[in-house]
Amino acid sequence: MTAKDVIAQLETDAGWRSLRVAQKALRGGMSRPESLALARFLTGEKIRSRADFNARSVRLVVASDTSLDNLADPLSLRLLERGMFGVQYHSPFAQLALETRNQNSGLFQHKPEVVVLAPLTGIWQRLGGTSPDAVTQTIEEAWSQVTALRKHFDGLILLTNVVTVENRPHGILESRRNLGHADFARSVNLQLSQRCRETGEAFILDAQLLAGQSGTVWPGLHKQQFMASRPFTDELANLLAAEIAAFCAARKGFARKCLVLDLDNTLWGGVVGEDGVAGLQIGGGFPGIIYTELQKEIAALHGRGVTLAIVSKNNEADAWEVFNQRPEMVLKRADFSAHRINWQDKASNIRELAKELNLGLDAFVVLDDNHVERDWIEEALPEVEVCPASDPLEMLRWLTTCRRFDTLAITREDALRAKSYAAAEERSRLATQSSNLEEYLASLGTQVEVGCNSSTQIARVAQLTQKTNQFNLTTRRYTESEIQERMQNPAWRVFWCACRDRFADEGVIGAALIEIKNGEWLIDNFLMSCRVLGRGVEKAFLGTICDQAASSGAQMIRGGFIRSAKNSQTENFLETCGFTADEKTNDHSKWHLALPASNGLIPKWIALKTS
Repeated sequence: MTAKDVIAQLETDAGWRSLRVAQKALRGGMSRPESLALARFLTGEKIRSRADFNARSVRLVVASDTSLDNLADPLSLRLLERGMFGVQYHSPFAQLALETRNQNSGLFQHKPEVVVLAPLTGIWQRLGGTSPDAVTQTIEEAWSQVTALRKHFDGLILLTNVVTVENRPHGILESRRNLGHADFARSVNLQLSQRCRETGEAFILDAQLLAGQSGTVWPGLHKQQFMASRPFTDELANLLAAEIAAFCAARKGFARKCLVLDLDNTLWGGVVGEDGVAGLQIGGGFPGIIYTELQKEIAALHGRGVTLAIVSKNNEADAWEVFNQRPEMVLKRADFSAHRINWQDKASNIRELAKELNLGLDAFVVLDDNHVERDWIEEALPEVEVCPASDPLEMLRWLTTCRRFDTLAITREDALRAKSYAAAEERSRLATQSSNLEEYLASLGTQVEVGCNSSTQIARVAQLTQKTNQFNLTTRRYTESEIQERMQNPAWRVFWCACRDRFADEGVIGAALIEIKNGEWLIDNFLMSCRVLGRGVEKAFLGTICDQAASSGAQMIRGGFIRSAKNSQTENFLETCGFTADEKTNDHSKWHLALPASNGLIPKWIALKTS
């Protein structure tokens, strides 16, 4: 498919189908001229006329001490692959310090959400020595850019580290010297990573790691370095762009949440219905060991909070026998939150899973060895991401490097998620045994805890704003730095809500950001995980906030709804809680509630605790 064909699709269809067409074209290997033509379109004005442009756009700045202009085109393309459009600004050559320190600079005027800081790309041209003092000086100079930027910017900062180059002044004796070039780079990179972990001010964009994966033969002695002062090869720039796109997806709520797995020739080698349980290839030597490693990677994703599901054309009893009888299986039946093991259409099965798990289709990634099934799922469900590989090793490579599930933090609630879905089945069984809804809700023993401005919840609250799409009044996204800043501001309150019942501890599942202005409380955002909806938790949370506002002396609380592609279920939430409309349009609404609020907001079957 040519760039012209892809551009025509992007212009006529403002939805996932055109994005999937573009992704497949890029995956198929567009020529360089075609890729450049598509990248130019993505940075032009016509793409901005798409109805979904604002919802999918991310504002980025790339600020370097040399030139990273060969990052612009691949960044546009890699963002497109993730369903986003980049609005980019690249700082002028060698003006990094001026850009980060001047509030009138192009960097700040661009109003970025994500800034890529690259203060070390020219390190080898200006490095005077590789002593421990030089390491310290290098780190402090690089970190001064983060500190300067952070004074006036509370978005996401990605800090590139040092890429080791070919030059070894001491030849084969380099490792015998006190900090040769390679050891110098390692020392700088390790200490920068530690600084990021300790302060939380930035994330490392690991150029050193990606350089090793890029296949670049000459990481430093390449033609573009000498022709245009471009320190990164095009191959490395492409991998960096994919990594930046992963950070942007996590920041904007485009990370995937559920991995759907086929079984035969995907989780194990062979077909259980034909080869029998004993004849399947799992563990041991090649190729069984690849399936084991693939399962380990899936288990690691599950440990980070990714929901697992099965969609397989099989006899269900045969499939579960593999889990029961083959001890080599890394994944266990209990690891899966839902399954459809039958002979029905896989796209229809995935639709059913989406309803069961209360997830949007754009939360799903599919691993399936059968190219016919993959093509059909992509055609029927363009929102779903499908791994393009049939071979188990290629599946493993793709899953290990695709970054589709990456988030900006991993919290306790991620580990609780699988148990939450299992508990949902128990609640459903209990509901069928109850004579009425109120009796059922009372029998759950729901306990809700509401806290405010808790530093221990910064990561979780930020994660909720980044990942919650459906029950989310305004879909405003925040980083940990932005949440921390608001907690420290006396004009703001950051509330969190935790929930548990007789079946499961859900952890922190809700968040609300409140600004206090002119004596009134203004709801900047109110959001909650869909896993707990329908039990009155959302009303108990809002009711508690209203009580806190009234206790502080406020006589009015105001809130709003901003429509997104996924949050329609929250459109009337404030109205159901007794708020009165001030303004209503197709895209947004504004509401107010006089305080104190009605006592009926907090359901009587919920035990409430405030922290």
